[in-house]
Parts: sequence; structure tokens; C-alpha cells
Amino acid sequence: MFRILRQSHKWVGILASLLLVILATTGFLLATKGKIEWMRPPEAKAEKVESPAEIISVQAAAEAAFAKGIPELRSMKDVDRVDYRPKSNIFKVISKEGYQEVQVDGKTGKVLTVSFRNDQLAEDIHDFSIFSDLMHEYGLPITALGLLALAISGIGMFFTPILRKRKFLKDKSNTSGTQAKPVSPK
Repeated sequence: MFRILRQSHKWVGILASLLLVILATTGFLLATKGKIEWMRPPEAKAEKVESPAEIISVQAAAEAAFAKGIPELRSMKDVDRVDYRPKSNIFKVISKEGYQEVQVDGKTGKVLTVSFRNDQLAEDIHDFSIFSDLMHEYGLPITALGLLALAISGIGMFFTPILRKRKFLKDKSNTSGTQAKPVSPK
């Protein structure tokens, strides 16, 4: 049984280690994306507004982004989301495909930056959705189950020699203490 446990631990471990390298690398990048500028485009400087009436509409921000002629961002069906950042007064128009971000001034409607979203790419790699929807839906849970199996088999492999040694020592002390004493002749 111990041999089967070791063999399954080894082969699941080899496969899981490859997936763990992906998860660890992308997880690190996602955890530090606010500190690493090339991961997520910094917010551009926009004109300040005094009241909400000065802020352009979401439609105007999206149309400004579409006017840049980015292949991945031509119409509303290409938009993943539009974020408005009141503190910096910018709209971020983010594409569904191609990881593009267009920052639009919330007052003037002028395009401030066009950038590539490395953090979105890292997130898609991290959750396996870059490979396929099937991999995202089933590969990630299977990876989690594989890691759980590794943890359980690793614990088993750690404690098995300890328990065997204790049993051996217990059996040895029981057999040496229960030996019959020789009878002395009278």
C-alpha cells in the first residue's frame, strides 16, 4: 500500500508542480500588480470637475475609445467593462479580447492613454480561462483536488515510517518482556 501511495504521490506531484508554477507565478504578479507599473496601466491625469454635471456620459467615453481604431475595441459588444474613477476623473474602457484599456478624460472626453492590460492576461492564465472555458470550469477544480490528494498522501508518507517505527519498538519491548524465565533445577 505504501508503494502505491508513493507512486501516486510522485505522478500527481509532477503534474501538479507544473500547474503550481503557473499558479504561483501569476498569483505573485496579481498580488503585486499595484506595485508593478507594467502589470496595470497607471491612471492618467484628467481635468478636475466641480460637479457631476460636468462628467461626460459612459456612451461618450466608449465612443472616444472606439474612435481610436483599436481592432479589439470597435463597438459595445467588444467592451468587457467601463470603470469610472471619480478620484482621478477618468473612464477606463476595457476590451473583452486583446487586453486593451483606453483611459478617457471624464470632463473633456479626450483619450488620455491606450494600454495593454498585463494584469488581465495574468488573471486569465491564473484561472486557466486563457486555455479554454472547459479548462477553467474543470481544470481548476481538478487541480485543487490533485493538490488535496498530494497533501493527504504527503501526510500519510510522513507519518507511516514514524508509526511503523513505534509499532516495531512496541512489539520489540513486548516480546522481550514476555519471554519465559528459565526454571532453575531444585
